[in-house]
Amino acid sequence: MLLILDECIGDRGLFKALAKAGHDVVRSIDELGGGADDSAVFLFARNQRRTVITYNNGDFKLLSEQYPDHAGLLLVYQDNKPTDMTVEDIVRAIANVEATFPQGITSEVLVLNGFLWKSSNP
Repeated sequence: MLLILDECIGDRGLFKALAKAGHDVVRSIDELGGGADDSAVFLFARNQRRTVITYNNGDFKLLSEQYPDHAGLLLVYQDNKPTDMTVEDIVRAIANVEATFPQGITSEVLVLNGFLWKSSNP
């Protein structure tokens, strides 16, 4: 999957884990610099046909409504609780999204937390 990590979620640990899992992933901070406006990140992703992964759910949901022809949006909700998603959880949930949507997630807005189940694959 072609992915872009929004700055708020784009730590190197997640970046490396997603690349190791076979994803073509970039970080917005590397592509657009630190502090890039959400609309710049979204439009970059849209132009590159990359799915955005973010914790900044409200702003990106609004952008997806304004520009519905995007490559997909994966929202991650974190509440500073033990149930928050780890790097491994995010990687597994993305694999589950790919299994659920084999044709891709173009124009979809998905809450990644809802795709956190154990894969039947070893």
